[in-house]
Amino acid sequence: MVFENRDPEKPLLMFDFDGTLANTLETGIEIFNEIAPDYELHPITIHEARELRRLHTRALLDRLGISRLMAIKVGAHIKRLLHQRMDEVELILGTEEAIMELFEAGYPLGILSSNSTDNIRSFLDRFGLLHCFGFIEAGVSLFGKPQRIRNVLRKEKFDSENAIYVGDETRDMEASRKVGVCGIAVCWGANGRDAMMTEGPEFCIDDPAELIHCAREFSDRQDSEP
Repeated sequence: MVFENRDPEKPLLMFDFDGTLANTLETGIEIFNEIAPDYELHPITIHEARELRRLHTRALLDRLGISRLMAIKVGAHIKRLLHQRMDEVELILGTEEAIMELFEAGYPLGILSSNSTDNIRSFLDRFGLLHCFGFIEAGVSLFGKPQRIRNVLRKEKFDSENAIYVGDETRDMEASRKVGVCGIAVCWGANGRDAMMTEGPEFCIDDPAELIHCAREFSDRQDSEP
């Protein structure tokens, strides 16, 4: 893929999509509640969803009574219905400015997400950010991110030591750790700070503006190593 404005000395930043860039939480809860009876699951309120953010991904699924296999089926169902409502979804406040600053500074950017390519492309295009991303790796299975990260690194010719994954779920940070890439945990999405810290991310942030600081600190650290 082509990375516009790429500085060859800068690390690759891979972004999760839902909850990290796109504020899909409320829409996702609405859809979950609509389809919950089909899977003999109980609907959840926004308040309950906020409480669930404190839990590790696997603990969250256990609390909801969802197996890993059912989680994959429910996730795919939600993704199909979400496609019809992407026009209702907004950017996480502050991410537009952060992405533009990273792009203009020459950081190569990409998306690695379980959402669909069409959803992601149309959403980024709506906010004028599509050109900032050199690739979109979509349709990643719920627990298949480690291998997909490895595939992206191989395809884009980046070492794991020179790459960052940015995500809002504990499974994102678990995947980062397994692959050996730097993890930036964002605390405005599916999982809160307490849950995210259980996976030991290198950075844990509460505001998108902090993404620039993290990327620069990581770059400076790489430059200082022999």
